[in-house]
Amino acid sequence: MSSLVITKKLRRGIVGSASAVLIAAVVSISAIGNSSLVARDDEISSAVNSGNSGNSGNGSESAGDSFALFDGGEASFADFAGKPLLINFWASWCPACVAELPEIQAVHEQFGDQVTILGLANADQRSAAQSLADEVGLTYVLGDDPEGELFRSLSLIAMPSSIFVTADGQIQEVFGGQLNESALVDRINNLLEES
Repeated sequence: MSSLVITKKLRRGIVGSASAVLIAAVVSISAIGNSSLVARDDEISSAVNSGNSGNSGNGSESAGDSFALFDGGEASFADFAGKPLLINFWASWCPACVAELPEIQAVHEQFGDQVTILGLANADQRSAAQSLADEVGLTYVLGDDPEGELFRSLSLIAMPSSIFVTADGQIQEVFGGQLNESALVDRINNLLEES
């Protein structure tokens, strides 16, 4: 029976090779991830500028092109063109969203009509979303994405998700996760500077 003896030199070689493979894998994954983020930003930018959520590249309207507004009627992203826009996907079942909503309302009150804030209830029961909006006292534009079609078509993952759009329709940032008032104010000031 033979035994394998791993010398210090052989161990360094194995560790060095494993490290090189790991670094190559991380670089490859990072490059793939960055290209998908660019593609996602392009999809979102296209949706915001044309009202098309990216579901139908042929210009025809699909179910994801518009959404119901809480106060009645329908809208699309294109309806909000020409002014800086914060699109926030939230839900009553999402604790981080519930915590973030008062922060967004405070920012809405601070900036008034300088920026449009659009809150889209994602994959939520309309009654639960409306009840939470009433409880928090939300006064900005609220829409409904009851099946999460817009959310998925924009390749979003995290809840809440916020999309910051300049007045000319350029995506400045897509942020997944909860933002506090200070972080929102900083991002909206940057948005206003770019618009």
